Amino acid sequence: MATITPFRGMVYNQAKAGKIHNLVCPPYDIISPAEQQDLYRKSPYNVIRLEYGLASPGDTEEDNRYTRAAAILEDWSRTAILQQGTEPAFYLYEMEYHAGEDVKKLRGFISLVRIEDYDSGVVKPHETTLSGPKTDRLNLLRACKASFSQIFSLFSDPQGKISGVLAKVAGKPEMEVKSSDNVVHRVWPLNDKNDIETIVREMAGKQIFIADGHHRYDTALNYRNERRKAAGSSTGGEGYNYVAMFLARLEDPGLTILPAHRVLFNLANFDPRRFEDDLNRYFNIERIDFDRRSEAKDLHTVLDTMAHRADHAHVFGMRVKGEHSYYLLTLRNEADMDALLPSKSPAYQRLDVSILHHLIIDRLLGIKMETHKLGLNIEYIKDAAEADKRVHDDAVELVFFMNPTKVQEVKDVATVGERMPQKATYFYPKLLTGLVIHKIE
Repeated sequence: MATITPFRGMVYNQAKAGKIHNLVCPPYDIISPAEQQDLYRKSPYNVIRLEYGLASPGDTEEDNRYTRAAAILEDWSRTAILQQGTEPAFYLYEMEYHAGEDVKKLRGFISLVRIEDYDSGVVKPHETTLSGPKTDRLNLLRACKASFSQIFSLFSDPQGKISGVLAKVAGKPEMEVKSSDNVVHRVWPLNDKNDIETIVREMAGKQIFIADGHHRYDTALNYRNERRKAAGSSTGGEGYNYVAMFLARLEDPGLTILPAHRVLFNLANFDPRRFEDDLNRYFNIERIDFDRRSEAKDLHTVLDTMAHRADHAHVFGMRVKGEHSYYLLTLRNEADMDALLPSKSPAYQRLDVSILHHLIIDRLLGIKMETHKLGLNIEYIKDAAEADKRVHDDAVELVFFMNPTKVQEVKDVATVGERMPQKATYFYPKLLTGLVIHKIE
């Protein structure tokens, strides 16, 4: 099962580089071009220069954003902008954030995890990945031989043995920073040998479920295979056999998954009345008419109703371009999914995202599953009000509002070796990049 190990992480020397809040950045795949520029302006030592550097029109194979990142990393290491720990450690990582009126804390730890092929059953993915991001991340890993952020992963700890060890860590953190979305991120090194041994021993019998960072794991796997092939042999102990992960409990009440709503556009020959007739074959349909004054309130009612029904029904919200109505769509019979996807497990068939993508978008709208990932007709939007505005402004034909995927559903689908449709989960909060860096060699 899982093999983990402490490591000597590289961290910013704030005495030379400045305050940590000016040095870190969000995950590269949610950074807009404008945000990328803003991060460059924040500090000459912001990790954006390593993780997601600016491209130049004059880039060549010898001089590009990957080679520049490698040169910057070497310079910052030499000048002690970044400093490597003297002793192997785990790094306790806590995120505190608001969820509605509640305050939640998610506490886990950063460690190295031995890279395993998926068919070993040790590391379990749950989403499909795209080739473009994997190529980009592999080029960066080849150049820098380092990772600047961690893969967000989960393990089951129902007795709380590992969380009990983590709970003992207190006092002032080595790093604390509030991100732009008001999440407070805290990091403490954990280097007590007994605590490390306890965590390593407890993790040895567990599977690891990738929550966020499938592209990064696939990249680490490809890089490991490249290095093994080039070397001709491997002992298994070389640095490239390991990848840095943030590991949190599946059972942690601080774990949150947000929904990703779907807006659809460029729908050829779309007929709202015919589409409603098609939906009526499978769904109970409730319509809420609104006017200008009630529009926002009625959207809230739709989302609130969906949330209250989430534990016992498959329900979606919908709005159609040009109409002054919201719809609630509730699947009548789960057996329809059995007939539609006979080769898939019940865990996959019963996912809301499976029902939406396979039954509604593929079968009823005629947008085939293999094209969803191309983004020709579908965009995924976290904020319901923003998604609603798209159809309000007639920019898209349809919006579907989603309930979030449940943590247990992630585990169930991953355990049977299947992968959910794209953007099935949006784990929150997102890990910051640059808090702890793993230098492979």
